[in-house]
Amino acid sequence: MGRRLQKETKLVRVYSDLVAKLNEASNREGISFLDYVNSALEQAVRAHKMGHSLKEIVDFYEMMMMQREAGLVMVPSEVLNKITERFYPNEKNMLESIWYESGVWYGKYLLVKVRREDPIDVFGEMLKATGWSIKNVVFERRGDKLAFKCFSLMLSLENTALLMKFIVGVMETLGYEVISQNYLRGV
Repeated sequence: MGRRLQKETKLVRVYSDLVAKLNEASNREGISFLDYVNSALEQAVRAHKMGHSLKEIVDFYEMMMMQREAGLVMVPSEVLNKITERFYPNEKNMLESIWYESGVWYGKYLLVKVRREDPIDVFGEMLKATGWSIKNVVFERRGDKLAFKCFSLMLSLENTALLMKFIVGVMETLGYEVISQNYLRGV
């Protein structure tokens, strides 16, 4: 029988409540505490090599799971653009209504699912994480008012209009009154 090579180990100080949670998790997974902790630390190093923190990656994964659970699907932007080009000129009102209603539904979903954070902040992060190529999402709070701005180089004017309807549906459902809306292609 072969011997398992022993790697050198180090003693690391960790908060006792965290050790208890890690031990509970390793027991649920059916692996040793040492293997569980080493695996978690290896993933933290892997995340660092990717240029992200482990928190960023776990938060992103959580958002992707929420989006999957909400029924969102990945569609190549070229496909969406062609569909929009084809139907928007003659079916503008119907398409905008569908996008708005989808936003209302998604806002309700966020109200149910998001407990630890402000749903509006989670919504902003979700917009950035989607395939809309949205590079910048800004919420400027001015007293009881909230200004929302987003920017993408990839969106056509028609898709920007549809996304705006979706955003309005979400914002109204989250309790905001839309006072004005302005948009340009991708902005």
